[in-house]
Amino acid sequence: MQAAQTPTSKLRFVTPDKESSMSTLWQEEEFKQVYSRELLMEKAADIEKTIAVKEHEKEGYDFDPTMFYENRFWNRRPDGIVINKYHRTLYILRVQTVIT
Repeated sequence: MQAAQTPTSKLRFVTPDKESSMSTLWQEEEFKQVYSRELLMEKAADIEKTIAVKEHEKEGYDFDPTMFYENRFWNRRPDGIVINKYHRTLYILRVQTVIT
């Protein structure tokens, strides 16, 4: 995608050199210019709620859904993030590899 950008493109690609959580990336990359932390969490919560919760994940939270989804989101380790400041959009990239 980077190669397909035009010189006036508003996309910025963030690919961490090491595994970093969303919380760490938020601090380092200052995503607040696009969304406040609270607003991003509000938008992410809708998606997090659609992802199945495994039994072992429920144990540490006395299954408080709000706290669980918030912690799960901020502890995710994305492969990259695309920031579009013009459209105020963040694309969180995660590549799933399945070896059979």
